[in-house]
Amino acid sequence: NRDEWEQKLDTELANGRYRIPLELRELRKADAALDRRVLEAPVKYLLPWEEALLSFLRETNAEAVKQLRQPLRLDIGGSFGRNHVTPRGITGQSLQNLICVEGVVTKAGLMVPKLLQSMHVRKHADDGHVEQRDHRDQTAFVNQPAAGAMPTHDAEGNELMIEVGLSVYKDYQKFDVQEAPENAPPGQIPRSVEVICEGDLADKVKPGDRVQVIGVYRSFPPPPQDHTNGVWPARLVATSIQSVNEMLEAPFVSDDVRNIREVAARADSFQLLARSFAPSICGHERVKEGLLLQMVGGTEKNLANGTHLRGDINVLLVGDPSCGKSQMLRFVMNIAPLAVSTTGRGSSGVGLTAAMIREPGSREFTLEAGAMVRADRGVICIDEFDKMGLGDRVAIHEAMEQQCVTIAKAGMHVTLNSRCSVLAAANPQYGTFDPTMTLVKNIGLPD
Repeated sequence: NRDEWEQKLDTELANGRYRIPLELRELRKADAALDRRVLEAPVKYLLPWEEALLSFLRETNAEAVKQLRQPLRLDIGGSFGRNHVTPRGITGQSLQNLICVEGVVTKAGLMVPKLLQSMHVRKHADDGHVEQRDHRDQTAFVNQPAAGAMPTHDAEGNELMIEVGLSVYKDYQKFDVQEAPENAPPGQIPRSVEVICEGDLADKVKPGDRVQVIGVYRSFPPPPQDHTNGVWPARLVATSIQSVNEMLEAPFVSDDVRNIREVAARADSFQLLARSFAPSICGHERVKEGLLLQMVGGTEKNLANGTHLRGDINVLLVGDPSCGKSQMLRFVMNIAPLAVSTTGRGSSGVGLTAAMIREPGSREFTLEAGAMVRADRGVICIDEFDKMGLGDRVAIHEAMEQQCVTIAKAGMHVTLNSRCSVLAAANPQYGTFDPTMTLVKNIGLPD
């Protein structure tokens, strides 16, 4: 439908968007098997279709072509079926396929310019002669990437030098997407996939964001020293990045709504829910009521003067060993929609908040999210809180109070969201509670 596409192009360009949405159901209307062929061989279709889209725009609105600041791209969306996976579902069969991956951004690198087209002039002549060299790798959807070597001499033997000002660059960034904590199988290491984004997709996400990335899963040549083992690294070349903001809970069904109304109509609804909390543990009614209130939480408020009032409750359980503290933490982890667990001895300040690390190969700094950033909009359970070092406990004060983590290292100043409730369990200072001492001395956490 030419009229429909003409209107779609005008609308997207008027809003400053250069990625034109294309739903898979539109392809099914044209050909019942076309959507499956696109998912299995996207490189074969995307580049010709984008060239045809530019030609169509040149026919319908030549003035808009002159004002383009970026090349037109197609944003494939819709139902991906079995190609909608988590990082754990990506296998060798996914290579060269168009897939949709959901997860949490755990590590993000800096946005850097990448050479797309280099211009070279003669070093000892001022005749205006310019030679052009294209630089393409596996991120470009072409079957034969261009050589990346810089020419040193032209065909006549004249020495060439690169003209940096005339060369063409594009934004380039890499980040890691890890499967969400609530989707990772217990006792297994979470899987992750490295994502490459270019152009307008660069610098759109930060560590801790929940995203849905659509792209082509491609293999890249290994470093020269690793050619002999036959293992080629694979990365996801993104064509679309969207933030996942919907609720983590499953949608309510009619039976759930009926049960909620029945419980809410009772006069002892709060006590009933508290008795249902960790029923295998006898007693501790006040503790169960407090943990129930923590899981329900409150409502965060942003006042007109800029003050932010958090709606999450932080709870510290202090008691003698073998009184059920760890079991209550386990119960919260099992029923909370999003819960991340850790221990005081096995955690550090940067592991709980965020860290700046240097990549071994490129030597570039990347920002990696900690446990509290990954638990954004959820609960983080910290067992053996008293075994944590003093400096590590101080590092999470900002995250608990302001619900954000501020990093100022390696030339970067970043603020990450950590809007989570902290549930910590600790033993008294001397192992057991001493009734002859004050509560502060029994807890033994002066900070």
